[in-house]
Amino acid sequence: MTPQQSPYSLDFAAERELGLFVRNQLNAGTAQLDVPVTERLFAARQAALAGLPTQAGELSLASVGRSGWSWLEERLRPLAMAFGLVLVLLAGNQTLSLQHIESQEDIDSALLSDELPIDAYLDRGFQSWLADSSRQ
Repeated sequence: MTPQQSPYSLDFAAERELGLFVRNQLNAGTAQLDVPVTERLFAARQAALAGLPTQAGELSLASVGRSGWSWLEERLRPLAMAFGLVLVLLAGNQTLSLQHIESQEDIDSALLSDELPIDAYLDRGFQSWLADSSRQ
């Protein structure tokens, strides 16, 4: 016996033989059970099997054609989400820049339509007045 084996461990052949023996004994005992008991046992077994995790990557005839698409879908979904996020950010940036340009156009047109002398544009107080009037 190796140091990592417990005294109760079995090799593969002995474990398989023990499993077959237990299965045969249980099957022989079910012939004597009533129908409601067997139905409850069947329901309990189905519930226990439903709780077990499924093995990923296991091939079966029903999943042969789907495995390629699901792999592709798993890889493309994050890329599509990232692409969508980038599009939303670019659209928001474009909208904000257009709003900024429109506000600059309003200020420029207001300045150009007024009949102020050139010296008024060079006055320091005019800059503060311009900031106050653009807020309104």
